[in-house]
Amino acid sequence: MAKAVIGKCKYCGQEKKLIKAHIIPKSFYLGLKDDRYLCINSQNCKYTIQQQGGYDSNILCGDCDNHVLGAFDKEGYKILFDDFSKYKYEYLHPQKIYQLDNSCYDYRKLRKFFISILWRASISTLEECSNINLGGYEKKALEILKDVKEHEKLFKILIYKNCYTEDINQEVLIAKGKTSKYKKYVVQMAGYRIEIMVDSSRVSKQYKQRYEKYFLNPEFAHIIETPEVSWRINKEYNSRMYKMYEQGFIPPKPSGIK
Repeated sequence: MAKAVIGKCKYCGQEKKLIKAHIIPKSFYLGLKDDRYLCINSQNCKYTIQQQGGYDSNILCGDCDNHVLGAFDKEGYKILFDDFSKYKYEYLHPQKIYQLDNSCYDYRKLRKFFISILWRASISTLEECSNINLGGYEKKALEILKDVKEHEKLFKILIYKNCYTEDINQEVLIAKGKTSKYKKYVVQMAGYRIEIMVDSSRVSKQYKQRYEKYFLNPEFAHIIETPEVSWRINKEYNSRMYKMYEQGFIPPKPSGIK
């Protein structure tokens, strides 16, 4: 039996028993309960095959992971796994944009859900999170999670839903976005691509004009379904898989198959 890890919880700061805390909640790993999951380091395309998805045993206590951050996770699950056909949408060819008003979601919890994933990745020492480093924004992320300060100009969030129903919907990763002037991170899980702009003051005027109205905000949450982003997800997925096959990757067999 593995010995319990006693250490300082990164959220509450207390010396407590630490648990196996998932960076991305396990409920967002699509697939059978007992399947093995492919955890990818987006920086170098190295991979590990794990039974329960990526978790870190040195960052959170059970109370903070299950009850505090867990409340944010539940809000994220409720929204992202909802039936969007019941919501109104605008069709701007070729994209469809669903709009949820604030009676359908809790803005603060949903925002914290996405920020908490990024924060967990930043404080983790897991290899697949090695290129996620919020630097000085790590403290600000924690202040948002703990209701110390809102930092409304930070951590602007766009939610894209993949148009396709291929195996790429089962890919889970957190990656650094390709920008030169500001920090952006991408979280892919359960068929979604979440783009998080760390400091919106550094985002170009052109980008703001195009996307600002769709950032998650207290009035509306927008779910964007667009072939352009879905094509990008597919292209990046195929590129990563090609590199991994070059490194000798052999796909894990489904549960029960030897």
